[in-house]
Amino acid sequence: METSLISWEEARGRVLSQIKPLLPVELATLKTLGLATAERIISPEDNPPFANSAVDGFAVRSLDTKDASKENPARFTVVANRPAGRLDATRIQPGQATRIMTGASIPDGADAVVMIEDTDAWDEKAGRGLPVQDIVLVHRPAEPGQHVRPRGEGIQSGDTLLEPGHVIRPAEIGLLISVGVETIRVHPKPRVAVFSSGDEIVPSDQDPGPGQIRDSNRPAILAALTRRGFQTLDLGLIPDDEAQLTLAVERGVREADFVISTGGVSVGDRDLTHHVLSRMGNVDAFKVAMKPGKPQVFGEVENVPVYGLPGNPVSALVVFDVFVLPALRKLSGWGDVLRPLFMARLERPIQRKGGRTEFVRVRLETENGGWMARSTGPQGSGILSSMTRANGYAILSAAVEHLEAGTDVLCMLWED
Repeated sequence: METSLISWEEARGRVLSQIKPLLPVELATLKTLGLATAERIISPEDNPPFANSAVDGFAVRSLDTKDASKENPARFTVVANRPAGRLDATRIQPGQATRIMTGASIPDGADAVVMIEDTDAWDEKAGRGLPVQDIVLVHRPAEPGQHVRPRGEGIQSGDTLLEPGHVIRPAEIGLLISVGVETIRVHPKPRVAVFSSGDEIVPSDQDPGPGQIRDSNRPAILAALTRRGFQTLDLGLIPDDEAQLTLAVERGVREADFVISTGGVSVGDRDLTHHVLSRMGNVDAFKVAMKPGKPQVFGEVENVPVYGLPGNPVSALVVFDVFVLPALRKLSGWGDVLRPLFMARLERPIQRKGGRTEFVRVRLETENGGWMARSTGPQGSGILSSMTRANGYAILSAAVEHLEAGTDVLCMLWED
């Protein structure tokens, strides 16, 4: 390993240490999907707010069913019919029952619910309940609390619902609304500016001339951002011109919360992006002991994070996945910004040149209760097809050059 290189873990740590979440805003709960909480959220009430039935059946005093059986059923007088959402003044006395529906409140005096299937009100042949009669026969004893959801079973007033940094999903919205939390403080998602640079790059609608290629990096990065719900600002394709690059960066830091460039991040005479960013702010170029994606630039211009991605298409996307996406998640206030790592078995052997950690594009699938990883073919940093066939990375140690089929390797799944 080159001594001037730093590990990808150290590089990612440096990047994340410089990122702070955007200032929080208060939003209606229904508008917070995908955002991260900026405060601990405490429940203002119990849920459920009253004891209710978990099944359709009859609310009774469990003591009255003590010796019930099919041969010797317990006999009850049905004194009320209680559907969900309705209350009445009924109080259950010895020998009495209330017909009750799932979700309906438990009447006073009752401490258990008998399933309708355990009574003579169930038509076993038809598989449905019969119309309510004045008398019901119970064929099985009930325990105290049977089929009763007590008040506060799921949540009690004062319970912590969500910690800071928790990302709001559909279940979280349902939870908050269920206890009357109509607004919460969250971190907004950042607006991200993106531009490509290089005289050899031409727009996608233009035929490349000799020595030129179409600009695929910017559309791919913009798509990666849009897919994850980030607002984007497309700064376009910038030639290798210091003045134009300066204008693009100035606009980016003025109108966005994070700026991404692709190309020009090495230290050659024509790598102007690195030169411009370094002149405008506190920005470092560093080499990471990883393949693909060795040259990178990161820092701040006017307190706005800026990230210079490599120019090779696969390198740009891998660095986005491994470094930029966690940084954007931290900027968005996420408490857990890293994708989980796990072990998978190689389907086929891999022969490679060591020296740097390699993020091999793989297809990850479950097989026989475990994960199997299959390389997607040639892994050159310009071979985008290696990404289109993949759904994750196998992260191979710098020291390893040959791996047999069946070897366990560390993997990262593209879960979003």
